[in-house]
Amino acid sequence: MSEDNEHVSVMKSEALEALQVTVGNWYIDGTFGRGGHTSAMLAQGGNVIAFDCDQDAIAFGEKTFADQIAAGQLILVNQNFDKLRETWFKLKSEKNIPEISGIMFDFGLSSPQLADAERGFSFLSDGPLDMRMDKRLGVQAKDLLMILPEKQLAEMIWLYGGEEHSRKIAKMIVGHRTGVPFKNTQHLASAIARIKPRTGHLHPATKTFQALRIAVNSELDSIETALPQAMDIVKPGGRVVTISFHEGEDRLAKHSFVNWMKQGKGQMLEKKAVSPSEEELTHNPRARSAKLRAFIKS
Repeated sequence: MSEDNEHVSVMKSEALEALQVTVGNWYIDGTFGRGGHTSAMLAQGGNVIAFDCDQDAIAFGEKTFADQIAAGQLILVNQNFDKLRETWFKLKSEKNIPEISGIMFDFGLSSPQLADAERGFSFLSDGPLDMRMDKRLGVQAKDLLMILPEKQLAEMIWLYGGEEHSRKIAKMIVGHRTGVPFKNTQHLASAIARIKPRTGHLHPATKTFQALRIAVNSELDSIETALPQAMDIVKPGGRVVTISFHEGEDRLAKHSFVNWMKQGKGQMLEKKAVSPSEEELTHNPRARSAKLRAFIKS
């Protein structure tokens, strides 16, 4: 992701190298975003089924990739990637699509999502505490701040955000419920900054916002549900590739791949996760936490 609103896909060349896209074969992009990885797959002659639960991303794709959609090279699906298997079987019967040669998951947010104040993902500009990737979801971040017990709120902030001051922050949030509840991003961010000292380059509210976003969208649950489905539907010799930005995401991918190896289902392309190149980090600092893993099905 770039520092402006234009989305730059992270580790695009490494992901395409891991996928080994070949002309005429079908691939799945689990998170379409702004179509960076999908575009690269199409450019190498692959056909793509691209998932995204964000309606704005799908609308962007329908406009930007209209020619590829019309030519039958790209199918956009407005669903979370945890619906991988059922969607694939439906498309297979309806459109007679052959086997899937590779599946790629990019677990990060897109720059337009972060830049849109109305989505509530970032505290850099003020907006509602929403954080839903899929606007069809009922629960927003502001709802979690109001309904979760203090202990559960602290556990969530620690587990999903790695926030060492999670208990202090949870206590402060609960204390606001009887006065002025948090409804806006900068209101919450400034309150956290008042009780947590700033260390390093991160804003004091960064980890709490990450935790809320993961909880609102059930992100780790979706990954845990989707990875076994990916192994089921990718053909022998096909590849499953993940790009993670959070320790919990990468842990799920690593454990899945290790377990698949133990079960004799294939092998990891590399024993350790691949990190972005120094050149990419120079041009795209937001990629610094990215880790890529790939598995080849036997």
